[in-house]
Amino acid sequence: MNRPLSAPIGILDEHPEWSTRLIAELNRRGLPWEKIDHSNHGYEPRERRPAYAVIVNRTSPSSHTRGHRGVLFYAEPLLDYYESLGVPVVNPVAAYRFEKSKALQLGLFERLGVRYPRAIVVNHRDQVLKVLDRVRFPLVVKPNIGGSGAGIVRLSTREELEERLPSLDFGPDGTALVQEYIESEEGAIVRVEVLDGQSLYAIRIVRQGDAGFNLCPADICQAPPERPAADLGVCPVEAKPGLSVTRYEAPQEAVETAIRLTRAASIDVGGVEYLVRRADGHLYFYDVNATSNFVANAPEVLGFDPTARFVDYIVQRGRAGRRVAGPSRRRGSDANKTSTSDRG
Repeated sequence: MNRPLSAPIGILDEHPEWSTRLIAELNRRGLPWEKIDHSNHGYEPRERRPAYAVIVNRTSPSSHTRGHRGVLFYAEPLLDYYESLGVPVVNPVAAYRFEKSKALQLGLFERLGVRYPRAIVVNHRDQVLKVLDRVRFPLVVKPNIGGSGAGIVRLSTREELEERLPSLDFGPDGTALVQEYIESEEGAIVRVEVLDGQSLYAIRIVRQGDAGFNLCPADICQAPPERPAADLGVCPVEAKPGLSVTRYEAPQEAVETAIRLTRAASIDVGGVEYLVRRADGHLYFYDVNATSNFVANAPEVLGFDPTARFVDYIVQRGRAGRRVAGPSRRRGSDANKTSTSDRG
C-alpha cells in the first residue's frame, strides 16, 4: 500500500493559469497541494522544518513579461533553500539556471557535441556589429532571458540592423544572442518532451499559411498582434493560432540527444526543440525548456494525458522522502558524457 505524502506538494508558479491542468489532476486524486506564488513571497533561511513533501518548480523566464521581473532572480536562492532542506525538487536550481539562460544552453550544446545554430553572446550593442563577420544575414537577435519569444528580432541586412540597433531588447540581464537564422523544412519544428530521463512524446509544429510567424530558432513563440506573447503559455505547445500541432515519431538520434541534454541540465521534466534545416537536412537543436504545460488537447493529439504521468512522478518523488543527490547524479554517470556524433 502506498504511504501518504508527509506534507503538501508545493507548486512554485507565478502564472495565474499554467498549473491549472496539474492542479485539476491533483484534486482528482485528492492529493494535498499548495501553490507558491513567488512574485510576492518571503522565506527565512533559519527555518529548517520542511513545509512540503516535494516542490514542483514551474518558474519561467517569461515571468518578467508579466511584471514579475524579480522572480527571475529570487527563484534561484529560494530553490537552493528548499534543496538545502532535503526537499525533493522537480527541476531543481541547476535546471532553472539552464532554463533562464540561452547562453548557458549554447555552452551545453557545445560540451555535448550537439549541432546548433551558430550564435555569439554579447552584452553591448556595439558588439552586434562587430560579430557580423561570423554570423551572416539573415540573423536573429534575441535576449538571453526571453520566454514566449519576447524581444526576438529577425534582421535581413546590415542597414536594417543599424536602423534597429538602438531599440534591440537585451532583456533583464543586458545580454543577448546574435544567432544565424535557419530556415526549417516545411516551416516546422519538433519538440521532444522528456520525463525522468525518458522520452514522453514528441510533437511537430508547422506553420499554416500566413500565420505571422518567422519560424526560426525560438521566434516560433511570437504571438500574433491580437494576442500578447505572455498569454501563449509555454512556447510552443500553446501557440495554436496559425499552427498545426501533431504527434510525431522523432528519429532515435533526436530522442537520444534530447535525453542527453535534459540529463546534463538536471531537468526532470521539460522539452527540447530542434528543426531540420532545409539547406542541408541536418538536425539543429536550439532550445532546452525546464517548464512545460504539455501539448494542448493532449488526449486528442497524443492519445493519452501526460499530466497524469507527471503527477505519478511527482508523487513518487514526494513519497521517496528527503534526499541530497541531484537528478543528474541520481540518473547515472552518463549525464556528463559528450559526443560529437550529432554534429556530422
